[in-house]
Amino acid sequence: MWVALTNAPQKSILIFRAREVVTKLSRQTKKSSIFYWPHHLLFVILKTYVEYLRDAGENLESNSHINFARSKRSADHDVTDIEGDNEQVCKLQLMEFKEARDSLKNGERLEETHVFVNESKFNLMLAWASQDDSGALIVLTTHDVYPKASSTLWRSTNHGRNWTNINDRVENKVFRKNDGLQRNPHDPKKVYLISGDHELFVTEDSGAEWRKSSIALDSEDEKFTYVEDTLEFHPDADYEDNVAVVSNKRELHVTYDNFIHTKAIKKKVHAVKWGTSESKSENSLYVTVGDFNNPFLSLRPEGLELQRYDRKADTWDTVLERVTVFDIQGRFMYASIFKNKDFKTMEDDKLMMISTDGGSTWDEAKIPTINGDRFYSVMDMSEGLIFMHVDNPGDTGHGTLYTSSSNGLIYSESLQHHLYPNGNTAHDFYKIESIRGVFLASQMGSDKSIHTVITYNRGGEWKNVSRPVGSDCKNDEKEGCYLQIHNKYSIHRKIKAHLPHSIKAAVGIVLVHGHVASNLQTTEPDVYLSTDGGYNFRKVLDGPHVYEIADSGGLLVAVPLEDYPNKVKFSTDEGHCWHVYQFTSDPLKFTGLLTEPGGQSMTFSIWGYHRDTKKWTVNVIDFSKVVKDQCKAADDYEPWIPHFSLSKIEGHQGCLLGRKEEFKKIKPGSWCRNGYSHVVEKREEKCSCSQEDYECDYGFVRQEGSIKCERDKSIRATEIKICVNHTVEEIKSTGYRLIPGDECDLTNGFKPDNGIISLDEVCNLGDDKKFIVDELKQPIKATGAGKYFIFSILTIVLVLVAVVGAYFTYKMVLLRRHKVVYRYSMLNQNDGEAGDTDEFENALGTHDTLYRDSSDEEVEQENKSPQHHRPGLFPVKGYHDDSDDDMLG
Repeated sequence: MWVALTNAPQKSILIFRAREVVTKLSRQTKKSSIFYWPHHLLFVILKTYVEYLRDAGENLESNSHINFARSKRSADHDVTDIEGDNEQVCKLQLMEFKEARDSLKNGERLEETHVFVNESKFNLMLAWASQDDSGALIVLTTHDVYPKASSTLWRSTNHGRNWTNINDRVENKVFRKNDGLQRNPHDPKKVYLISGDHELFVTEDSGAEWRKSSIALDSEDEKFTYVEDTLEFHPDADYEDNVAVVSNKRELHVTYDNFIHTKAIKKKVHAVKWGTSESKSENSLYVTVGDFNNPFLSLRPEGLELQRYDRKADTWDTVLERVTVFDIQGRFMYASIFKNKDFKTMEDDKLMMISTDGGSTWDEAKIPTINGDRFYSVMDMSEGLIFMHVDNPGDTGHGTLYTSSSNGLIYSESLQHHLYPNGNTAHDFYKIESIRGVFLASQMGSDKSIHTVITYNRGGEWKNVSRPVGSDCKNDEKEGCYLQIHNKYSIHRKIKAHLPHSIKAAVGIVLVHGHVASNLQTTEPDVYLSTDGGYNFRKVLDGPHVYEIADSGGLLVAVPLEDYPNKVKFSTDEGHCWHVYQFTSDPLKFTGLLTEPGGQSMTFSIWGYHRDTKKWTVNVIDFSKVVKDQCKAADDYEPWIPHFSLSKIEGHQGCLLGRKEEFKKIKPGSWCRNGYSHVVEKREEKCSCSQEDYECDYGFVRQEGSIKCERDKSIRATEIKICVNHTVEEIKSTGYRLIPGDECDLTNGFKPDNGIISLDEVCNLGDDKKFIVDELKQPIKATGAGKYFIFSILTIVLVLVAVVGAYFTYKMVLLRRHKVVYRYSMLNQNDGEAGDTDEFENALGTHDTLYRDSSDEEVEQENKSPQHHRPGLFPVKGYHDDSDDDMLG
């Protein structure tokens, strides 16, 4: 003991240096098998000595008055360990964590707390007004109960550590509760405040200065004019100052200089969308116009026209008539129209039309017949094809998921019994952002049980999610045990969980809530993590948590999903080791864990409000204070090839849609950071074409377990013909067509011999139907083109030649549209009464339906026809919904 007492400073230095040696050796022994045993022996000796010194130091501190550079608030009081994959590695990390924590000056803590004095308004909206880690944030608090409605505007320039009340810069106005704070999707420094009347306030410097704009100045009647819809921003960054807004009088106002000047250009506007550069319509604006049944409530439009405004020519033209709803993204424009000219009710048949040239020409989407109580929804169209949900007849709560051809017209069945509750947007379809081609969905069984399925090749094949190694099964293993993942539907049903989470900057990382069973359960789930894009998951945290990804995947942060949590958990090595830090001892009602969008910062803010005073409080934690070292390519990264196990063909491992990618990912056991400016190292090569790069052409099928396309024996016809624009075309096919978006090398590998022959023959509409007829009963107006543009269609969705020779009719129903507010977060508190709930909504973290056409009429009784499970998928059982509001209807 006397040695330690007389040499306390030297002891601390020795521990620190010994830890450095241990850490370096632990890394080297993983990389070199030649020197493994000598290093390993020295590693064990040093590690034992370090632990001895540490224990001696702790005993010394408990028996003397000497302080070894520790503050009175010892790190041991707020830093603890969580068991990980490798106990020894995790202990070494914990030592580094405590050492860095103890080295903070003057007993500084990791968190910095700010309490909003005299601020207890129930609603709080937050906008990140920077993307360079400068920490500019803007918060708007509102109380919307009139006549005592009020708002307060706050600004921070250091991630929320300190805040300034800037209400006087916006004339102490009252702003809207839900979307009163919006951010430009192309420039986060441009933020907008929407008042309760006709005024907007705009900043272009992260809230330092504001200017006022009014949409009533160019309106015919200023009285009772206010902004009704959310702001419609141009989708292209080159036109970031182009914004459209519709007033409560359904008058369209547009600005091309970010509200320095505005101009009213159209009346009776129902919906508005900007054109896109992909469709060569970036200088156009599209609106549906027409009368309303109730102009005050903006209820059902009837007889809408889809009109196009050409800014350069300052002219309007009608591109489509009889429109109910429309949408545009990328090069695709969709419109639902009444099939017949003399429609009478919203239940009349409808068609879905598609244009790829900015509305000059249109054609029908080839989707199955739907009835008046059914709907369709565009789920995703970000990877060169379209996922389309088509509802099944009756109040079933599910339908069929289809994928499109590259032109968006022809659709093939992808997943049967796809969960999509009636009359609600709480579907479970989710695109994994961190890897190409991977999507999650939920499938429903005949008994209304639900299970999770995953596709690794953009809907070509769906599978159960693999059971994590070593996990227990929550039901009889004979029923099958897979990872079941909770999503929007579960959360709507009050399951305590968080949405699946992935970001582009963190390749391969996916965080989910789930459990291992044959179907979704109602018990509280645990947190599972995948580092390979969803091929394999492992359990990393017990119980529900809110989680975020930061430092481009180098940092994972989680907070227990409790009413009053006081600890934050974090991992620097993709979830192999987790550590705990106690950030508060106050009873704060937790409302959200936030970090800068994009997942590059290492600074987090934990939001809540005091249980008694209702005062909003934010705890800001900068993890770079304890994870100080920059990761080095040679020591801390290793190569990773996604989709390596997907291909069944030798030499094509890792190939997906014609490309093989290799990334550098952080190693397990690392204690370093990527840094804000980190760019993921990536190597890419083109693959030669194989049969896997093709899907089966119409009239051809793949047998289970085979990649060969063979003629469908149920189709007896020797020729496959289609009718396009009243002209017969014959499909000459060997059974294959290239998957949309596939970039394989067509000069090498597999290449089918396909073609289309125009027979130059008028379609036969008589009783003796030899082919499928694709014909509109009423002409559709498309000014500028004068007639339909004929797309190069390979073939049709279903060919039922031998039975009746049916032709497709297309029925659509009323729009249920959902907008996305860019990088906008809302936190909410209430009075703390019985049933107290809180709301945390991050619009970028959700995947709402892009476009939906649905009926708001009562639906028919559930279809009692037998259910058919997709081959290869385990029949689901268990997660039942027997409530009166069945299937969220």
